[in-house]
Amino acid sequence: MAEGAEVSHCIYEEREENMVSPKDEKRTRRVARFLKPCALHFNKAVAPPSTPLLCEVLDHNLQQWSSRVLFKGWKMPQAKWDEWVNRLAGKYCSIWNQAGICDAILSSRYEIRCTNKNILHGLVEFWSSETNTFVFPWGEATFTLEDMMVLGGFSVLGRPVTRPVNGLLVEIVEEMEKKRVEISRTKAKKACQFVWIKHFMELQNEYKYEHVAFLSLWLSRFVFPSLPEACIGRHVFPIAAQLSQGTRLALAPAVLSGLYKDLSLLKKQALSCREEISVPGPFQLLQLWALERFQPLLKNSPNALKPGEPRAARWHRLPSGAISLPLVRTVLKLQENFQWRPYAADLINWSYSSYYTKNKPSFFHSAKHSDENLRSYIRCLCASELVGVEHCKEKYFPNRVAMQFGMDQDLPGEFSKLYFAPGTDVGFFVPPRSFEPSVSARYLHWWKISKSARADTIEKHVKVAIQKIEKYNASIEERNVPMHKESPRTLERSKPEESRSYVIPEVPGKSNHTVQRKASATPQFPKQVKKESPLDYRDDDHIPLSERLRHLGNKPACLHKASTTSRPTKFVSSTSPVQDKNVKKRKLATTTEGLAKKINAGDFAKNVVKIAKKGRKGSDNKASVEVGVPFRMEHKHKIEPKVSGKDAAREGKKAMAKGSLKNCMGADDPKRMPKGFLKNPVAVDDCMVNATNQTQGVGLLMRVQNIEKILGVKT
Repeated sequence: MAEGAEVSHCIYEEREENMVSPKDEKRTRRVARFLKPCALHFNKAVAPPSTPLLCEVLDHNLQQWSSRVLFKGWKMPQAKWDEWVNRLAGKYCSIWNQAGICDAILSSRYEIRCTNKNILHGLVEFWSSETNTFVFPWGEATFTLEDMMVLGGFSVLGRPVTRPVNGLLVEIVEEMEKKRVEISRTKAKKACQFVWIKHFMELQNEYKYEHVAFLSLWLSRFVFPSLPEACIGRHVFPIAAQLSQGTRLALAPAVLSGLYKDLSLLKKQALSCREEISVPGPFQLLQLWALERFQPLLKNSPNALKPGEPRAARWHRLPSGAISLPLVRTVLKLQENFQWRPYAADLINWSYSSYYTKNKPSFFHSAKHSDENLRSYIRCLCASELVGVEHCKEKYFPNRVAMQFGMDQDLPGEFSKLYFAPGTDVGFFVPPRSFEPSVSARYLHWWKISKSARADTIEKHVKVAIQKIEKYNASIEERNVPMHKESPRTLERSKPEESRSYVIPEVPGKSNHTVQRKASATPQFPKQVKKESPLDYRDDDHIPLSERLRHLGNKPACLHKASTTSRPTKFVSSTSPVQDKNVKKRKLATTTEGLAKKINAGDFAKNVVKIAKKGRKGSDNKASVEVGVPFRMEHKHKIEPKVSGKDAAREGKKAMAKGSLKNCMGADDPKRMPKGFLKNPVAVDDCMVNATNQTQGVGLLMRVQNIEKILGVKT
């Protein structure tokens, strides 16, 4: 038994196992040390996530995401930020070291450019919200507390950020609230960060709470950014007040909790195929993690560290280069591209932590009397629940990614509160920097089986989704069947017959526009038009006009009193291109029933004669209307309006000027007659007085038909 195994409470488990190297899959049997909780059997191990990853949903040949991703929490240092940091560093540097935020504040001075979002898109495609890990084909990896401590400079030790303040700190928080309201009442109308830094930089050292204001801006911009962006949030005032007094807070767990949450949010929004996605987290830290771990993603060599500089200085203003999304996927899928322990590698001007030794492992029986670095390392190795701001809580599973800490990997066990308390007196083991961890043969077999079972589960989910889609489409088709069956019948009934054109005058006081209406060859159905039937002449359509005139006397049917039992006809288009408040005045005909209610038959006849005699005289209208009327016009037919040309308007005016009782509306003019009309003249009966001339008879018939068309009477 090794030295560290004598301790009753250890954060690791030591036993002899068959181990497999991740590089060449070479098998050896040796003593291995695994992070707790771990399992010895498949049935006790926590299986990999079963829900589909984004990379399994998206097309593998996809060159770019369809969604536009906005990293609102990715902020660059402001123009005056470096000046403000330098001015306050000399005065409050000791307090920053005491609170464990000195490296974090210095890291905020460096510009980490977001030049290639494909790196982050590729990582999110492998993110699992169940385990808070990246599930790659070769295993799991994640952003750990050690990454947050090294890359961000945040402390993993200290009080939780959600601890309430009291006493003097309450007064400081209230003072910050007043300043926030004061700045919100300026022209900016909100406590934006630009106005905030300008306001306090002008005050210099005259304001006693300048340090709290400085920390409030730092927390709002670089640590806990929230939406709306570029504003000072109220949630940071209690944290800033405590840090200003040198109180150490566990910022690393809180920031990592928010980053886990934002990664899950980004994945969820990408699955919903939103056009634009916004996430507020500090994703510049995730890009630093990717560049440190996957060196093939680098297009440029990182900067050389100067003495005393934080790790983030390596990537200051360094362009990551243009890397396509397919190339990022290829790099992430290969295990040999991943650096398990980048912070243990040799680097100029980089000071290793005290727990890192070069060749010999370190065993510690108790953590109580250890230095701060060792206690921080223990905190990184313990599975726990991370608590962040604004009620954010996320699970932390370092036992699933033990190789990132130089530990061997075994089956991950069930999460237990037994391992939540890193402050207890426990024994731990620190591998040397030269040690290369491996996986147990049991873990390798379990991983392959789990991948196969997971693929089957995902395939079942896909099949169920496809069945639901097909069922939904089938239900839509069933609802559309009656519509498809009815449409051919409707089209057959509404097929128009041969149409002929007639020139008729507009009724005075109607539309000022010239409209050409013709019966459409294709049936169209106007929207929201009341269906009305024409006068019921269907039973006697075979009766010639002369026979009907004999029963009515020598007057046209339109001059007799309208029957109150007849059904009116409206030749009105509902799809007229001209739509305004006078649309009701543009109806070409009114029902005879409506006219009969307003005037008697005698006055009605006089008005019609005046129209036939005078034509357009005394009217404000300047155009005639040409209407194509089918022989058997029914209420189903739709008449499409079309504006006639100037020549037609001139001819209509000229014809009206010479119209009379003998030659009404120029009907005797062959040019004004319908094409082919004289070839098939309608028989005129003896009721037409001395109609010996064929042309005069046709002209009279034209006048009768035109007047009837005005009034909506069917011929």
